[in-house]
Amino acid sequence: MLRSVSSRILGDTGHLKGYGKVMPSSRSRVTSTEPLCCCEYENIKGEKSHILACCCDCDAVDEACDRCITCQRVPPRMQAKILKTINDRCRIPGIFGHGATQLRLDIIVPLFIVPLSVLVATMGPIMTVLSLTFMPLFMLFFYRTWRRNTEKTRTPFFFVWGLVSVILMFVTFQSFIVAFREILLWENILLTTAFFGMLYYMSQAKYNSRSLRPHTTYQRLRREDVYNSNRLHENHSSATQENSKDYTQVTIDKNVGSRGMSLDEITTASLPEEQVTWIDSRPIKDGKLVTWCADCEIKKPSRSGHCTVCKACFAVRDHHCVWIDCCITAHNHRQFMAAMMLFVFCGFYGVHLTLTTVCTPQLYYGWFLLPNDCRFLYIDFQTAVSFVSGLYCLLAAGLMSCNLLYQIILISQNVTSQEIHMANKRKLTKCYGLKATANLHDRGIFKNILLFLTSKRNSIGLIKI
Repeated sequence: MLRSVSSRILGDTGHLKGYGKVMPSSRSRVTSTEPLCCCEYENIKGEKSHILACCCDCDAVDEACDRCITCQRVPPRMQAKILKTINDRCRIPGIFGHGATQLRLDIIVPLFIVPLSVLVATMGPIMTVLSLTFMPLFMLFFYRTWRRNTEKTRTPFFFVWGLVSVILMFVTFQSFIVAFREILLWENILLTTAFFGMLYYMSQAKYNSRSLRPHTTYQRLRREDVYNSNRLHENHSSATQENSKDYTQVTIDKNVGSRGMSLDEITTASLPEEQVTWIDSRPIKDGKLVTWCADCEIKKPSRSGHCTVCKACFAVRDHHCVWIDCCITAHNHRQFMAAMMLFVFCGFYGVHLTLTTVCTPQLYYGWFLLPNDCRFLYIDFQTAVSFVSGLYCLLAAGLMSCNLLYQIILISQNVTSQEIHMANKRKLTKCYGLKATANLHDRGIFKNILLFLTSKRNSIGLIKI
């Protein structure tokens, strides 16, 4: 039976029958005279190929293996060719009648590497160190190689890596650590609630970035209208002055007149760099403050920024977070901080529950447990995978807590990451680049935090009298 089936696919020479033949010039999978079955596809050379031929005729891989054996360097062009070939042949049988479905390597790699690394790490302490060290290095190497050989600027690589990691750790906790029957019910409920709360806020942050669209918030303007400061100054609204009882607007007598105006009005003209004495999120190019986005064709308000990954401008832009694959702006910054806090809580609390379960705990002060005897961590697979997962969570929560602390420092100053980055380039910071010296938006630590929590971080450049 197997012989008859294989003889239909393979010829007498052992090669796939009919594959390597160039398809018609139209190369249309739907209208082609040679319809594709579920395991066939058109490769990058325009030839009809089969999933079973994924390991056939790969000269680049053979040459790279020869170079590795002889300790020779693999050139970047060969790496790009290998990656392109693997990306083309990474497919699964299709069910929609269009041949085999191509899979994205930037999604498949983290989907397999993370569980495989955790599984290898359970073999012993040496393999734990090697696996948890090799995994991030391999991930970064793959990402760097993939980005260098692709035209795509946006990828869900880090998002899939993080999502697979948190789901795998939670499933491991519920499947193996809870099975020790040492975790109390309320402890499991607390951790589970925090975990799903983290996923909720993460989804809210991912889909609520809200870019500045010309047809919604800022109308499409011509360049001559943007830089016509006299015309825009005449349209200055008095509503801002009425709402600023304890605050006054910034006044620059030499540049734009004697009366107070907001940052948006001050920067409608093309100001030279030496006259921009405050920190600004917008870049300075050719010695002048750039207030026009050529890509989005809109006037960039103060505290806004253009993201080259999202290809859009955002109000009060903080940074582009690769772990949720979106920009952090005024609309999703609170959800982002909530997700980070819950991530850190779940990480450290899950590690505490794990270590006090797989290790012999000791009670301190009559109520607090800490692991004491951890000599039998690799005695069986259940204990080993529980410990490795806890160690992985500890590393991730430790790194995330550093980022959380950095965000809290910036929020306490009412400044964004993009503003502090531009301030560092202009040398307007102190305390190792963590404190902005010319921040017009700073109203004190407590009021800055209150403005952040109530979503009232403005961008009009008001300073306290």
